[in-house]
Amino acid sequence: MPTWDLDFAFPILDLRQVRMRTSRHLQKVLAHAESRLAATETRRPTEVLPLYKKFLKVEEHRLRLKHQAGGGGREICTRRAESIDVLLRYVFGGAAVTARGNGEPSVPLALIALGGYGRGELNPFSDIDVMLLHRQGAAEISPDIQEMVNQVLYLLWDSGFKVGHSTRSIKEAIAEANRDMHTKTAMLESRFLAGDSELAREFREQFRSKCVEGRERRYVEMRMRDQVARHKKFGDSVYLQEPNLKSGCGGLRDYQNLLWMTYFKEGSLSTNQLVGKDWLSESDQRGIERAYDFLLRLRTDLHYATGRSTDILHINLQDEIARRLNYSPRNGQLRSEALMRDYYEHTRNIFRVTERITEQFVSGYVTSKTRSLFSFLPLVRADKTPIGDSFFVRNKQLHPARRDLFRKEAEQMMRAFQFAQERRLDLSPELEDLLSRSLRNVTRTYQYARGPREIFRSIVSQKGRVGRILRMMHRVDFLGRYIPEFGQLTCLVQHEFLHRYTADEHTLVCIDKLDALAETNDQKLVAYRNIFEQLEDPLVLYLALLLHDSGKAVGARPHAEGSALFAQRVAARLQLSSEQRKSLILLVDHHLTLSKTAQQRNLDDPATVTEFGRIVKHQRNLDALMLLTLADGQGTSPEAWSDWKESLVWQLFHETSRYLADQKSYYEQTRIERESLQTAVSENLSSDYAEEIEAHFEFMADHYFRATDVPQIVEHLKLFRSFLENVSHSGDSPLAPAIKWKSIPAQGHSVVTFCTWERERLLAKIAGSFSVVPLNILSADIFPRGDNVVLSVFRVCDTKAHPVVHRRDIELVERTFRQALEDESFDFLPLIEKAKRQSRRLAPGIEFPTRITIDNKTHPAYTLIEIQAPDRIGLLYDVLSCLDREDILIPLSRINTQSGAAIDTLYVVDGSTHAKITDSNRIRTIQQHLKNAILTGGAAKSQ
Repeated sequence: MPTWDLDFAFPILDLRQVRMRTSRHLQKVLAHAESRLAATETRRPTEVLPLYKKFLKVEEHRLRLKHQAGGGGREICTRRAESIDVLLRYVFGGAAVTARGNGEPSVPLALIALGGYGRGELNPFSDIDVMLLHRQGAAEISPDIQEMVNQVLYLLWDSGFKVGHSTRSIKEAIAEANRDMHTKTAMLESRFLAGDSELAREFREQFRSKCVEGRERRYVEMRMRDQVARHKKFGDSVYLQEPNLKSGCGGLRDYQNLLWMTYFKEGSLSTNQLVGKDWLSESDQRGIERAYDFLLRLRTDLHYATGRSTDILHINLQDEIARRLNYSPRNGQLRSEALMRDYYEHTRNIFRVTERITEQFVSGYVTSKTRSLFSFLPLVRADKTPIGDSFFVRNKQLHPARRDLFRKEAEQMMRAFQFAQERRLDLSPELEDLLSRSLRNVTRTYQYARGPREIFRSIVSQKGRVGRILRMMHRVDFLGRYIPEFGQLTCLVQHEFLHRYTADEHTLVCIDKLDALAETNDQKLVAYRNIFEQLEDPLVLYLALLLHDSGKAVGARPHAEGSALFAQRVAARLQLSSEQRKSLILLVDHHLTLSKTAQQRNLDDPATVTEFGRIVKHQRNLDALMLLTLADGQGTSPEAWSDWKESLVWQLFHETSRYLADQKSYYEQTRIERESLQTAVSENLSSDYAEEIEAHFEFMADHYFRATDVPQIVEHLKLFRSFLENVSHSGDSPLAPAIKWKSIPAQGHSVVTFCTWERERLLAKIAGSFSVVPLNILSADIFPRGDNVVLSVFRVCDTKAHPVVHRRDIELVERTFRQALEDESFDFLPLIEKAKRQSRRLAPGIEFPTRITIDNKTHPAYTLIEIQAPDRIGLLYDVLSCLDREDILIPLSRINTQSGAAIDTLYVVDGSTHAKITDSNRIRTIQQHLKNAILTGGAAKSQ
C-alpha cells in the first residue's frame, strides 16, 4: 500500500497512517478510495479505468454540492487537489506494481505536481500539470519506466483531464527551469505526490541551489516585467466590463506573482512573510486574502456554469453567475451589478497592494526589516531634496519625512497632494502606504476644517492638472473619505447600454477628458479648448464632474436629482459662494439635459431653444454645460460620443447662445430668415427656377426653413425638378422617386434625400429599404409640401458608423424602395430576415429595457412618442408600420441608434384630425401595439 513521508512536508503515499493529521474531507476521500479503488492496486490503471472514473464522479459531485452550499474558494480548490492527489497515488501505485511485476526491483521515478496543482489549488476544469522525474538520461529511459509514465498520463487523458506534462531527469529539469521563467515558476510550486521521495528531495535541493540562489534579482525583474506587460494588455485597470479573473489587473495572477517573488527568502509561498510596517499591514493582508478566496470561488462557479475552463466573465454570464452565487438585488442594483461591485472591490485591493509593493521592489526601498527579507535588492540612496520638515523628494517621488507625520499633522495629508500637483511628482510607495493607514484622521471635523478645504479648492481649480491628483487621492481611498458623496461610487457597477466603467472610474475618466482639453491640438476639440480657456471658474466645473453621478449610489431615479442634492451638501461644506453654489447645482442637475434635448427634441423649433435657454440662464452656465457634456460623453464610451451626436449638441449650443445674447429679438430673427432665405436661394439658381422657388417657399412648413440652409434648399429644389421631370417622362413608372446620396465622412454618416408623392406607409417603406442592407438610421425628417409632394431627409451610416459608400448597398436600397412604391403588397419581412441571417451584428450584452412613453405636455402642437428599446435590424420599420396601421402621421422624428440601443422620439399627430392624440384609451392601445411590434417584430399585427 502507499506510504507517507512525513519528513518531506508533503503527503506522499499510504494514507491510513496519517488520518489523524489530515482534514476531515481528506479522511472521507481516503475512505472512499479504499473502498472503491482497492481492486486497482495490482492491475494496470488503464485496465480498471471505469473504477477510477466512478471514484472521480462521486468526489466531483461532493465538491459541487459543497460549493453550492457556500464553500470558500480556497477550500473547494484545495479539496479538489486532494482528491486528485489520492487518485494519482493509486494510479501511480498500480503502475509501479505492474512495473515490478516485469522484473523492476524498485521504481526510480517520482511524480511531481507543478503550477496551480502543485500549489494545491484546482478549479473544476483546471489543467493538471505534472512532471515525472527519473534518474536516467534522455536516451536511457527503460521501457518499464516509459510504460509507467504512459499509464499515468493515459488514465488522466481518458478521465477527461487536460494534462500538462513532462518527463525529465533532475539535470534536464534544472536546465529547463533556468531557460524559461514560466517553467521555473511552475517548478517553484512543485509538490511531491508519489514514487521516489529521495529523488524528489534531491530535486528540491538542486532547484534551490541552482535555480534560486544567486538568481533572485533576475527572476524578480522578469516577474515585474511580466506583470507590467500583463497589466498593459488589460488596460491597466481592474474596471473592465468583462474581466479576466486569472490574468486581469488585480486578478489571481497578481496575488500569485506577489507570492512567487516573496518565495526567495526561505521558500515560503505565503503573504505572512510580508506582514510588518514596511511592506504589508495586517489589514491589507486580510483584504487580499479575502479577495483571493473570492476570486477562486467566482472562477469555480464560472467553470461550472460554462462546463469548461475559462477565465473571462462575459457580461451575458454575469446575471446567471450572480444568481448561482445567491446574490439578490440591493440598493437599487441588479444582482449582477452587486456581484460585479464585489469583484471590483476585491480586485482593486489586490491591484493596489501588489502595485505598491512592486514599486517598492523597483525603487530599491529597504529598511532593516525588508533588507533581511529581500537582501538581493539594490540599495538606492539618491540625493533627496527636503520640502519643509514634512516631506522630501527623491527620484521625482514625494516621500514622508517620518512615519508619524499624519498622526500629528493631519492637514499634511492634503498638503502632500498639493505638492505632487505643484511639482509634478508621484507619491512614493511608502507615502501611499502611510496615507492608506492614516485615513482614520479624515474625520467629519477634518472635512469641515479650513486648511484642508482651501488646499482642496486650490487643487481642483488648476485647469488641466486635476485628474491625476484626484486619481492619486482615490488610489489610497483619501478622495472618498474627504468627499464621501464620491466615495459611495467606489466600484459601483453601471450595467447601462453605453457605460463601460464603474461609476468612480467613469467620473475620473471624465475629469481626465476635461484636463486633456487644456493642451489638445485635435482639430475636432479646438472649439472646446477655446471655451475651456475662457472659463473663469474651473472649480465649479470640476466639482460638477466629480459629483454628477453621485445620486446613482443611493438608487435615485432620476439620478441627476439625487446628485444635485449631494452637490448642495458639498457646496456648503466647501463654502462656495452663492453664485458658485447655484451654478454647481444647475450643472449637476442638468448634466444630461443638453445631450438629451439635442438628440430627442426638434432643434429647429424656437420653443425648444427657448425652453433650454431658460434652464441654463446665462452663457457661463451654457459654456460649462457644453464642456461637461463633452467630458461625460467621452468618458462613458467611444460609442456615446459620435460625430452625429456632437453635431446636434453644437447646433443646440449655437442656437441657445443666440437666444441668450438677445432674447427679445430671437423670435423676430427666426421670422425674418424665411424672407432672406428665399432671396438668397434665388441668387443661387438660374431665373427659370423662379416659379419653383415661389411654390417651394409657399408650400413648405416653417420648421423646414429653420432646419435647412441655402445650399441645402438649392439641392432640394434641383431634386424636386428632377422628380417632376421623371414623372412627366416616366411612362410606366409614375411613382419613381428622385433620390440623392451625399457622404459626410467628417460626421460619419450619409444624407439620403427622397422626393416622391405623399402616400401611405411612405416612412415605413423607406426604413424597410434601409433595413435590408442593413443600415443604421440616425435621423429622419419628413417635410410634406402642400402640393402632395414629400421631401424625406434621412441620415444613415453602415454598421461600423461610417458613411455609405458601396454602390451595391446604394443600389439595393433604391431598388427595394422603388419596388415597394410600385407594389402595395410588397413584403419586406423576407428581405429583413435574410439581412438578419447575413449580418454579424451581435445582440447587446446588457439587457436594455423597452420603454414607450406618450407625452402631450412637451410640445404645443405634437404628441411625442419616446421609444427606448434594444436595437435590431428592422426595428424602425416595425415601429413605423405599427403607427401607420394606427393612422398616425409623423411630421418629425429624432432617431438615435448606437451601441445596440435605439432611443427614438417621434413627433406625431392623428392622421384624421392632424391634431394631438389625447384619448387615454387610444394612447394605451398605441403603447401596447408598439410594444408588441418591438418585441415580436414582423409577427406583430394590430388586432
